[in-house]
Amino acid sequence: MITVARIDERMIHGQVAYAWPVAYKSDAILAVDDEIAKDAFQKSLLEMAAPKSMRCFVLTIAKAVEFLAKYQNKKIFIVAKSPATYLEMIKLGAVIPEINVGGIYFAEGRSQISKTVYVDDAMIDVFKQLHALNVKLEVRATPSDTSQDLMSLL
Repeated sequence: MITVARIDERMIHGQVAYAWPVAYKSDAILAVDDEIAKDAFQKSLLEMAAPKSMRCFVLTIAKAVEFLAKYQNKKIFIVAKSPATYLEMIKLGAVIPEINVGGIYFAEGRSQISKTVYVDDAMIDVFKQLHALNVKLEVRATPSDTSQDLMSLL
């Protein structure tokens, strides 16, 4: 079972490693990124950033979908860099009813929609596709923040 599916470009860092999985009582952290999963050095950096008390898996999109299907009885916190990752996971059969959008940072061509979320046209298109698939999209930087509906911010 997915405890939280989060978008955060920094992937695993203090907040992701310690606030979210603790607040949502997760058994493991699943970082989903095709490039990082194939890079042993980057993969090991993410695994080291996770709490020692929690298992950390760094998988490609396809492997993550298989992992979630196999471990439905475990409480899994998922983190990915972009909404496109989640859209692809859903297309491959993953059931992701809600996504927390927490850290998409400033870059050229992006517009700010909240304190920690900047989006471009391609992301907006993906968010609209996710919304059309009945995925709830919320903006929240930390577990204690008030949830905002992402679609109302676009």
